[in-house]
Amino acid sequence: MSTRADHRISAWICAMWATVLWMWGPGPTFAVSTGLAVDGGDTARLLPPAGAVIESYSNAGYRLVQENGEARISVSTAPLDSRSPFMTPEPAEPEDSVARLARTLSLGASTEYEAVSRILSWVARNIEYRLDRSESQESEAVLDRRAAYCTGISRLSVSLLNAVGIEAREVAGFVYSDGVEGPQGFHRWIEARLTDVGWVYSDPLYSHHYVPASYLRLASERLEPAKGIEGVLLERRDEIKAVDLSPSAGPGIRIRRNHARRLAAALQVSVESGAAGLAVLESKSRRFRHQLVGGATTFLGLEPGPYRLRVMLSGHNVVERRIEVVGRQRTTITLAASRSSDSATSSDADATVGGLE
Repeated sequence: MSTRADHRISAWICAMWATVLWMWGPGPTFAVSTGLAVDGGDTARLLPPAGAVIESYSNAGYRLVQENGEARISVSTAPLDSRSPFMTPEPAEPEDSVARLARTLSLGASTEYEAVSRILSWVARNIEYRLDRSESQESEAVLDRRAAYCTGISRLSVSLLNAVGIEAREVAGFVYSDGVEGPQGFHRWIEARLTDVGWVYSDPLYSHHYVPASYLRLASERLEPAKGIEGVLLERRDEIKAVDLSPSAGPGIRIRRNHARRLAAALQVSVESGAAGLAVLESKSRRFRHQLVGGATTFLGLEPGPYRLRVMLSGHNVVERRIEVVGRQRTTITLAASRSSDSATSSDADATVGGLE
């Protein structure tokens, strides 16, 4: 697939979804001031947009199979385990602003994975999504004004990576929605090559080192407009979950880890009834308040020590539990909630959560 600046549809590839960065799946039910490390899988069955050309394709974590007019996509966010070493190259003469920034961001990175993560995290923190097709989407223009839509964001990311010797390219595709959480439409993301792993997808302002199964790669950017641009999401099973915080990534960015080691413990709380409500987790120094979505929520970034958990559901008992968190494990607790008077409180047995991974 060509990545030249004169792509046939680059002028309008993002036009349908200015708010697309917030559409993917049920996000965390807490305020996100840091990145989120994820794990798990995602699958989707799709009807491609009419007039679009697709072909089977796979890389490190993404597999697209075309069969009988349908596209089936499977995604894995298992840790990459890439060990390819990295050293920031010596500056070239003359060196433009993009190359200077790339060298600065990558200084001290010991692996290609770390260098890619640093560069994409800077883009996520510093480049604003702005859908204005009258503005140049070339890398230096985007860097100068610090704003672009998906074409310019991808183009700048690729230029930064290439400037430090990491092979990268733009990817044209189509992103699907279930019709509830946001619009769908044409989009552009990137693919970077780690020497010992191969090509890996990233969407710079949303997900690093993977993209969800709702991302359909196009084999060609040439469309037949008379046939329309609709695409249909037939089926999706998204089991990618946030499992840890990732402070180095931008706020809300979902990142596929390189290694399975956790920075802190995580606690998933679910209620058998599946009801909405509020879960409060308290230690001596911290207090977390999460809304339950589908009867569940996950507390991330927990330090070892004692906690008090309270789960409040309308028309049910207030369930309390004292929990001792040990180590950095991700643990799930399922609570029973029986209907009772508004003032009733039930206390489950104490629990010890954890154990080093």
